[in-house]
Amino acid sequence: MTTQIQKALVMREARGRLGMTQLDLARRVGCSESQITKIETGRATPADWLKEAIAKELGIASWEVGV
Repeated sequence: MTTQIQKALVMREARGRLGMTQLDLARRVGCSESQITKIETGRATPADWLKEAIAKELGIASWEVGV
């Protein structure tokens, strides 16, 4: 089972590999930078549409995004 911390690391590592900041990702998926921060730190659960958009941008599975 993947923990929230592991999911956050997957998201951050994927962003890093792509040379993308939280702001870059937020702009690409249509949300705020603070929303990306909250998702990566486990303080927010993204809606399904946002989960899918983040996964697509980062090239990861949607189950690896958020809670």
